[in-house]
Amino acid sequence: MKNFILFLTTAALILGSCCLKSAMAQTPSNDDTAKRVLMLISSNGTEAAPELSYDLEELAQAYLVLNDNGVQIDIMSPKGGAVLVKNNKDNLAYIQRFKKLALDQLKNTLAPTAVQLSNYHAVFVIGGSGAMIDLPTDTATQQLLSSAVASDMTITAVCHGPAALVNLQNNDGSWYVDGKRMNSFTNTEEHAFSAEHIEHFPFLLEDKLKEHGAIFVNNAPMLPYVAVDGNLITAQNPGSVAKAAEATVLALGLPLQTRQPFHDEATMALISHARETGSAIINLALARDVDNYDMNYLALYGFYAYRLADEQNKARELELMQTIRKHFSHPEYDTQLILNLLEQGQHERALDIFEEFKVKFAGHSNLDRLEALF
Repeated sequence: MKNFILFLTTAALILGSCCLKSAMAQTPSNDDTAKRVLMLISSNGTEAAPELSYDLEELAQAYLVLNDNGVQIDIMSPKGGAVLVKNNKDNLAYIQRFKKLALDQLKNTLAPTAVQLSNYHAVFVIGGSGAMIDLPTDTATQQLLSSAVASDMTITAVCHGPAALVNLQNNDGSWYVDGKRMNSFTNTEEHAFSAEHIEHFPFLLEDKLKEHGAIFVNNAPMLPYVAVDGNLITAQNPGSVAKAAEATVLALGLPLQTRQPFHDEATMALISHARETGSAIINLALARDVDNYDMNYLALYGFYAYRLADEQNKARELELMQTIRKHFSHPEYDTQLILNLLEQGQHERALDIFEEFKVKFAGHSNLDRLEALF
């Protein structure tokens, strides 16, 4: 499995006045008619621990959707000033575009104590593991968010972003999230994809939301889900972020511009559709325009979904896994598929794939292990 994850990581990688600007604080626009959103990201990440930072892809996608719908954006972090800016996804066109627009803002994020909240129409909280660490504990950040709650401002929080909201209280002392339909990165997703970070977290987000009375609603692991409850908008995972940004645009009363979905977003939406209407949808979509989708995300879903599914959904996930295999080839993927088929009693189908495995991946270290199963 480590080789498989390494493969996906590697593949994803494939997918004068400036100095003055970076030294200056972000300056609010003079356009009093424009809608303005304050984006909140974690300050926690460092070069030594970049994985405990805000999620750059979430930030970029949300920022671009808002920007392209005419929204003016400032970026705030608990510490203010420069934040870590990862470069491992710089070959993605939308990351390049985002950095051209916002890199100076990331070099000098606003501190919460420097923000005049009345200048904004909404707050948008970005996720990433770092959001679990500093957003719920930083006093100034919590005070600003409490003011947003008191003024009934639109608040959007995505993936781990709702961690910033779990301890907020209404004027009557009740929890802000109590009774609200909302979601976040789920416990299942946490253990599957962030297990090595959990020791740094003060709580599991799904658990804390439920503990404070939230009505937790969600999709299957990795698949998109956006919940809207009054002025609160939440999104389950990275594949949901762009849609949450669009929901924010609507909440601001703006007309929604047509856009081409991000490739990872389109891929997870396609899988979600296929779970409901049949795996043939995947073949049809990829036959029409494979370039609109990300094969690495497709493979990632196929590799994990069966093991993360409850018993009543395992057969459906196994069907999807077999369909995805038609568009992606890797020995670890096939190994896992064979094991899953055998677990479901589909011996003949497992044997057929094993025979193909011996030809495609001759000499692979998994051959002896699989041979022993037949």
